[in-house]
Amino acid sequence: MAVYKRSYKAYSGALTPAWSRFTVLTRYGLGRLFDSRMFTAYTVFCFLPLLAGLVFIYFVHSSAAQMVLGVKFGRQPLINNEFFLGFLWIESWLGFILVAWAAPGMISKDFANSSIQLYLSRPLSRAEYLVGKVSVLAALLSCTTWIPALILFGVQAEMQGNGWGWDNLWIARSIVVAGLLWIALMSLLSMALSVWVKWRIAATALFFGVLFFMAGFGVAVNQILRTRWGWLLNVPQMIFIVWRALFRVPLSWVELHRDTVPLWSAWASLLAICAFSLWLLNRRLRAREVERA
Repeated sequence: MAVYKRSYKAYSGALTPAWSRFTVLTRYGLGRLFDSRMFTAYTVFCFLPLLAGLVFIYFVHSSAAQMVLGVKFGRQPLINNEFFLGFLWIESWLGFILVAWAAPGMISKDFANSSIQLYLSRPLSRAEYLVGKVSVLAALLSCTTWIPALILFGVQAEMQGNGWGWDNLWIARSIVVAGLLWIALMSLLSMALSVWVKWRIAATALFFGVLFFMAGFGVAVNQILRTRWGWLLNVPQMIFIVWRALFRVPLSWVELHRDTVPLWSAWASLLAICAFSLWLLNRRLRAREVERA
């Protein structure tokens, strides 16, 4: 049939709701990541601490299992705020590898291949594009940080009984707040660095450098200027200071530096990093790109 004899009509099928269009990016982003067997295997590996935590809670509450292994726990409670802080700390750094693996390739390719303009030429705003990409990291980190910790909290509350869950409900709240803070910081920082570096390997190296090289630079600042404010450049330590306060863990437990920064400055440092990352993303996410000779 000749082309001019065809009758063209507008699309009359179902339309994707405007509020959920960003989930298209999330769905395809997760699908592309899990096409890699290595990434899938490492994601499964991230759930091993959850399995170990469940086994540990079972042995703590099972006198028969303790008799079989010849182990006798003391009267001091082993499943407490320090336990959940340690578990979340381990899982968060396992999730950090996931972010370093997933984030650079997820957004840097859009800039390297100039496909960001194609995304934004659709009925998709910059905010929706960013939310769609960040949702991939948020889903991965949620499944490997605060959600497993809440599962352990629920199992402990059920096995302990006697109102333990209600008495320690603040631990569950601390788990959620600490997890969401980690997700926001890692997601925004990794995305902000990726949009300014088009090469994936360079973006990954820059991500590691900001977290660990800046920590060493902060130590040098403390030694040279004889001050304590260089710790503000140490992102992992600022996170742990905030988490230690959320979980009400005494300072002596982690043996932090005696001259550490106060809690409010740690919060200010982390929130400033998130705000600066959003500013960088806002500057870079454009529907057009101007090349200067």
